[in-house]
Amino acid sequence: MSGAVLGIDYGDKHIGLAVATSPLAEPLTTINNSDFLVSIKKIISEHHIQSIVVGNCPEDFLAEISKLGLLVYQVDETLTTIDAAKALFHTTQSRRKSLIHAASAAIILQSWLDSHLYNR
Repeated sequence: MSGAVLGIDYGDKHIGLAVATSPLAEPLTTINNSDFLVSIKKIISEHHIQSIVVGNCPEDFLAEISKLGLLVYQVDETLTTIDAAKALFHTTQSRRKSLIHAASAAIILQSWLDSHLYNR
């Protein structure tokens, strides 16, 4: 894998972010949808992101992400929120609510990493 990869789980109110600098995706943070571009640009700079993997999202969101000048891959994210909720079942409900989007982004990113790193 060449460079860090950012995973994005789009939501109407919140956007989950995950990062991978190795073959393992890690949940990073959740940001508000209203100011996503500023936050994502900052994370791209801080983590030296080379490409972006995004789950299902509106075309206008995908267009804005594509303007950042990085490779952007869109993937099917069916059931990732359910998988994330299962993975966070051991946490309190309030903690689970704050982590669910970033965990979903990590699942989206890990799925993409697995299919691209090991199926070449």
